[in-house]
Amino acid sequence: MRMGIWDNAFKIPEPPDPTDEEKRLLDALAEKVRRRGLGEIASFTVESTRPLHNLGAQGLVFIEPALKLLFKKEEIEKYRALLENSKAVTYLVDRLSAEPPKKEDPDVKKRP
Repeated sequence: MRMGIWDNAFKIPEPPDPTDEEKRLLDALAEKVRRRGLGEIASFTVESTRPLHNLGAQGLVFIEPALKLLFKKEEIEKYRALLENSKAVTYLVDRLSAEPPKKEDPDVKKRP
């Protein structure tokens, strides 16, 4: 028996996948963190604070007037939207814990 109006009454909408622009932003952030050797720690911290991300996004709204001194309003809104999107947070965690591509040392000779 279908209930019609109640089918989606308590359904939580699924967040959208991060856009290409958001992925580039998150990739750049992850690369900066990994270059400093903090990828695993940052990944653990972001993952363990997952329930607080929406609260953090609302905190950005609260302190937005002060942040406007350092950042453009559009940048603040981008980061706030990323914090609210659980798929974007998952993407960031994956990028933080990913192994950076190994660079070949030009002084090391390869064997044939």
